[in-house]
Amino acid sequence: MLVLRGTVVTMRPGEVVERGAVYLDDDGLIAAITPLDAVPPGFEDARRVTAGGIIYPGLIDLHNHLLYNSLPLWREPNRAVPWDSHNQWTRAPSYRSRVSAPANLLGAAAGRALLRYVETRAVVGGTTSVQGNPKGSVPPDGELVRNVDSERFGTTKDFIRVRTLVVDDAADLEPYLVSVGQGRGLVYHVAEGTRPALREEFALLVEVGLVRRELVAIHGTALGAADLGRIAEGGASLVWSPFSNLWLYGATADVAAAKAAGVNLCLGSDWGPSGTRSVLWEVKVADLWNRAQPSPVFTDEELVRLVTANPGAALTGLWPHPVGCLEKGALGDLVVLARRHADPYRNLVEARETDVRLVVVGGRARYGLPSLMTAAGATTASRIRLGRLSRAVDYGDPGITWAGVRAELEEVRADPGTAATRAVDALAAFVEAGPATRGAPFVLLPDMPDPDESLADAGPTSAALAVPVPPLQPLLTDAAWLAEVADNPFHGGLLTGLSGYR
Repeated sequence: MLVLRGTVVTMRPGEVVERGAVYLDDDGLIAAITPLDAVPPGFEDARRVTAGGIIYPGLIDLHNHLLYNSLPLWREPNRAVPWDSHNQWTRAPSYRSRVSAPANLLGAAAGRALLRYVETRAVVGGTTSVQGNPKGSVPPDGELVRNVDSERFGTTKDFIRVRTLVVDDAADLEPYLVSVGQGRGLVYHVAEGTRPALREEFALLVEVGLVRRELVAIHGTALGAADLGRIAEGGASLVWSPFSNLWLYGATADVAAAKAAGVNLCLGSDWGPSGTRSVLWEVKVADLWNRAQPSPVFTDEELVRLVTANPGAALTGLWPHPVGCLEKGALGDLVVLARRHADPYRNLVEARETDVRLVVVGGRARYGLPSLMTAAGATTASRIRLGRLSRAVDYGDPGITWAGVRAELEEVRADPGTAATRAVDALAAFVEAGPATRGAPFVLLPDMPDPDESLADAGPTSAALAVPVPPLQPLLTDAAWLAEVADNPFHGGLLTGLSGYR
């Protein structure tokens, strides 16, 4: 059992407990939230941690592609105009060499280390649940953060289905219609781009009856007010990824119309090649967009809800426990941020990775200041250096360290030829054994359009996989990344404002 004491932002509308405490039971659930001096029965001898900041629900990133999150931002050289469809840029000349091939090599040759690396990147930004687990091997529940796609909560159930590649035939959606009818969620990319014809992708969802509560629609940048009204009527959710949309297409979803229609809106940071480091920074992109409007669309509290209560609502009824709000019976997923602003909601909008003091997943401290990690009982944590910062991260095993994770990935970078041979062997063994077989190699496979479509069949030769891998990206949002952001003309200068949050 664990007690966190500080200012508690529950994300119930307007509810802030200035001198409060969150009580986490042995099952990793929230047992109570009370004023500081009201201790519920059974917690008299529980471990207590004075957070020294503001306690929020852990942040939820409801759209990502984790396989690619060690990679830098990507732009097609010499392209002068934005793309207008998701079907275009995956065929760009540099896409394979700079995006898909390096990610494929890392995923096959060092899949376990890569997943730990990208989950560490997420938790450094206060994320406790992230959608976008790669295909291939299924990680254990909550090793560091929750993988929305593959979280089993100790059962054998598959609560969420994901479809990244858009289909144009109703028959291809039949398996998803069956699973949705069984109460499982569906995360589905739709109408990504600005080309009006992309609305046909959404029309197909309407035709087959998939626009319903279980649907989590990704992007929707080409959708109009009538389409967004259909999403609201069906009780579905829409995930907004403004950075990626602006980076690739120079435009983003009509979230003002979506909000007016009553759509449940969430945020997702997408992926490394065209996204922010984490949803902590995606909130800032939403804030920049919001302030650029003639009249603001969102309050600061509503911006925070995009990464807490709203994705929690999207998962309500799909996951067995509530998430995204701090309330009795909800998952014990929390983030503690230093207090830099008087308003607690504005505090999160303006917070940076350096303000993340503690991250708790399932009642267990996973990342934070070494002193708080020790106070919270994280006995298997190891140190991690972030520039001049010292933090601790707990992978649940004293033999797993951040230094070891980086070393395994750097080994691939140093000798891609040998790594490619290892990757081909791992892919062949993975296919032969089956991903669910105990002892099968831990292999991550692409979930984005890819020239190497035969990866899952162990088809590529080592020569095809032996490609240079870019340097691993820093976990902190730094000046170099911000300068690269400013250099892309597609967003019309809006994303340049991110430098103002440092």
